Amino acid sequence: MPRIDRTPPHPLLALPVDLSWVCPLRRVVSLRLVVPLLFVGPLPFLGALGPATAQVAPTHPPLRILIVSDEVNPHGRPDDNLTQPGELSAALGTATGLWLEGAGAVIEIATDQIENATALLALPRDDSDSYDVLVYFAHRIPSGPDATARQEAFVTAVDDFLVAGAGVVSFHHGIYRTAGKESMQEILGGEATGAVPWNTVDGQNVIDVAPSHPITTFGVTAVSTRPDADAAQGIPPGDYAFFNNTPDERYPSLKILPGAGTIEPLFASDYDQGGSSTHLLGYLHRRAA
Repeated sequence: MPRIDRTPPHPLLALPVDLSWVCPLRRVVSLRLVVPLLFVGPLPFLGALGPATAQVAPTHPPLRILIVSDEVNPHGRPDDNLTQPGELSAALGTATGLWLEGAGAVIEIATDQIENATALLALPRDDSDSYDVLVYFAHRIPSGPDATARQEAFVTAVDDFLVAGAGVVSFHHGIYRTAGKESMQEILGGEATGAVPWNTVDGQNVIDVAPSHPITTFGVTAVSTRPDADAAQGIPPGDYAFFNNTPDERYPSLKILPGAGTIEPLFASDYDQGGSSTHLLGYLHRRAA
């Protein structure tokens, strides 16, 4: 049976971790927190929040959420320090007040079975089994035979998914570029490379540089304000609300790609590492038409 209303008017969802929020627009969000993320698309995306609080989702149309995930643990941290594959679908599937639609409303597929995700992304938007949101939580391309071709078929399906009016979010290592992910990074509009230090002393300040934006305010508890500015990222000088996340894994080399569309910074940090004391933690990316 076809689905009737596939355009949520600013739906919100909640997770009992450092992320929460869903909203429509053709754009990208990237946040560098314990559970940072990237969003692309004209439909719902999740925004990383902190400190961790469970939020109750306001009224919204029904959603179906597809997750592609794999594990990466460069610092050998225990599971309770990480968001692992399986935890996102478990959290979303039991989130208080989140209106999910039908059997399989939240499904998580391993990167090594990426062709299964490709097939689901290709379903027509009015198909009752189709999805509204892709959550990209993948550090790498699939392993096994024809890995590059399988990855590129997935990326083509993601692009078509966005054009059709759906949305994409990438959490944490989704923004990190590894071999074969280049075309996916182009869709996301940014990439992280190089060392990702695990800092247990200072972590990083998460500074809200878009104080009027719903992503930076929904469920976020600031502890104080601090000055920040980054002309290169379009962040004007000002005193901004922030909280500190310690410990945290830093991505000091996170950058916007040259071919990206319009960037709207959401969160930034001010630690001194990687040759800079200004770092982008989160953004919206409006893709060129």
